[in-house]
Amino acid sequence: MTKTAFTAFAAFLPRSPRSERNLALIFGLLGLMLTALIALHWFLVLEPTLRAEAESRATALATANLQEIGKLLGSDQPPERLKQELLTALDAILLLKEQPTGVPFIQRIEVRFDDGELDAPLGSLDLCRGIGKQECANCFVADIPIYHPRSHQLIGIATCYSNPWVFEHLVLDIRVKLLWVVGFVLLLIGIAWLETSRLLRRLGESESNLRNVIEAAPFPMMLHEPNQLGLRQANRAAKDYLALREDATGHFSSEPWLALHAAGLPGDDGEAREMPVPAADGTPRWALVSAIPLRFSGAASRLVSLVDVSDMKQRQDELRAASLTDGLTGLANRRYLFLRMAKEIELVNRYGNALAIILLDLDLFKTINDTYGHRVGDEVLVQVAATLGTCIRDVDVAGRYGGEEFLVILPHADVAKARDIAERIRINLKALKWPQPRLRVTMSAGVQEYRSESLDEFVEAADRKLYQAKESGRDRVV
Repeated sequence: MTKTAFTAFAAFLPRSPRSERNLALIFGLLGLMLTALIALHWFLVLEPTLRAEAESRATALATANLQEIGKLLGSDQPPERLKQELLTALDAILLLKEQPTGVPFIQRIEVRFDDGELDAPLGSLDLCRGIGKQECANCFVADIPIYHPRSHQLIGIATCYSNPWVFEHLVLDIRVKLLWVVGFVLLLIGIAWLETSRLLRRLGESESNLRNVIEAAPFPMMLHEPNQLGLRQANRAAKDYLALREDATGHFSSEPWLALHAAGLPGDDGEAREMPVPAADGTPRWALVSAIPLRFSGAASRLVSLVDVSDMKQRQDELRAASLTDGLTGLANRRYLFLRMAKEIELVNRYGNALAIILLDLDLFKTINDTYGHRVGDEVLVQVAATLGTCIRDVDVAGRYGGEEFLVILPHADVAKARDIAERIRINLKALKWPQPRLRVTMSAGVQEYRSESLDEFVEAADRKLYQAKESGRDRVV
């Protein structure tokens, strides 16, 4: 596995403080195993190899230095003279020293000859020079064969005890360096372990504090992992608000949460979004939902928070309705009528549908107020609004235009259809019975079909026809 692949695989795995601690322990054990392998490699491979090489080098040097002895054996000297020459040669060899340490290369030499091959008394030429054997317990011992220079027959063995000082100091120097390396590695492992433990402890404390903060929050807070339907963690407020229940996998879920998740949570850029969150019994609610990314226990998560804004939303709806509704009659007010007419005109210009309006005014309404009082006048306006609601279609919009004037918007209606509706309103309104015996309420109306004029011109045209109806005697539709 390549380093890149291993890194990607490690990043893919979800981790927790316990797995992080185990991972640190594994790396610590790997460091100890590496140290043990270095030590085993030294004792089983490197040191024996160095020793074998040192012994081979000592043997080669001893063989080269003992060639002078072979030459002396071919000189046909008397045994006593030959013995003196051999001793001199051995002493010369013992004087050879390592450069630049000055340590003698060979510390002891033993020479044994086969007297049958030499013209000398038995054992007279067996020689030994140098320090004692006990002092050469650690020396490199090499048996060098001695051949007759003319017959080339084996005539003796020279045993050389080479000084191991250079090898021992080389090994000691390498061991010291290895100990320094091992000590440094163990020190790094110890420091890394202590720092890892400290950081993991702080991480555990931070996560514990985060859990406590989430749990103590008075509003719903939840931890959600990407590509998971259930919630990893939820505080008490979230469990109560969303009716969350823990499933077999240890995650929390509910129908309100699944509906919220299906609607799409806000992005990870801190966006806050008003979203419908139905209660478990289906009661409509609204919440301000936000989500921020974070890593919790080594895994990528999102902290989702909700703030219930149902009351604020209701107040907003009430304010919006108040801004578009007439407070007395409950019909649309003048502001909404103009907004709706502008929208209907836009649809007519796009699709070519018919559009008409009815502008109506109660006849002699001031007289009603003066005669019966404003309370009766208000009752009349309320009854007129109710009558409008019974006479128009579902697609039509009726509103109070101002004072005792009303306006009806009739989508998909030409002037003939609009006039029929206006007549129906006039007749039903005239037929109303009032508690006041002499009270009669009639209306005059102007009907106008849209002819691609502007909105103001459209309403002014209906107003001119209303004026014509008033001038023609009232209680009529023009």
